[in-house]
Amino acid sequence: MGFFQKTSCLVIVAASLAGCFNGSSSDRSPRPDPSVDFTAFVKTQIENTDNTREAVQINKQEFSFNDQNNEQAFDDLFMQ
Repeated sequence: MGFFQKTSCLVIVAASLAGCFNGSSSDRSPRPDPSVDFTAFVKTQIENTDNTREAVQINKQEFSFNDQNNEQAFDDLFMQ
């Protein structure tokens, strides 16, 4: 193989390998908040009610419902 062919092959291989890496370590896009306990979130929002209060953003929020088998999870909110 001639020098030009070897150099061309090396450039092609390097370009191909460079396409394998997505550079996620340098990604500066905002990430969603970590998982939020749904029960705790709801209780906090109900305790903090006010007619002039700003809405809470829940877009890109990932909720986990840790009280899946707890039928009384919200009883303390609505019992009088």
